[in-house]
Amino acid sequence: MSDILAQIKQAATKEPKTPEQQFLKLSEEVGEAAQAFLSAQAISGNGYKGKQIADVQEELVDVLLVTLAILYKLDTTDEQVQALLKRKVTKWLAKQGH
Repeated sequence: MSDILAQIKQAATKEPKTPEQQFLKLSEEVGEAAQAFLSAQAISGNGYKGKQIADVQEELVDVLLVTLAILYKLDTTDEQVQALLKRKVTKWLAKQGH
């Protein structure tokens, strides 16, 4: 996993978009993921797009990539990302009674 994070960090540092522009890109990617999901579920007005769950997964990975790129643009280290993830997952599980 650290290899892929290193590649994402490398791409993020070369990304010309500002963090503000990347936040807009993130919104776009979330919208594309939602559209793909609606299509994959054949929700009224969206089924014609012919999307499958694999398309939803791909769009969600785009959301992850843009999110990580923003974190790296904000000088977040891998260690900070891991610590934040651990803290948030712990909190999430606690709310579920685990």
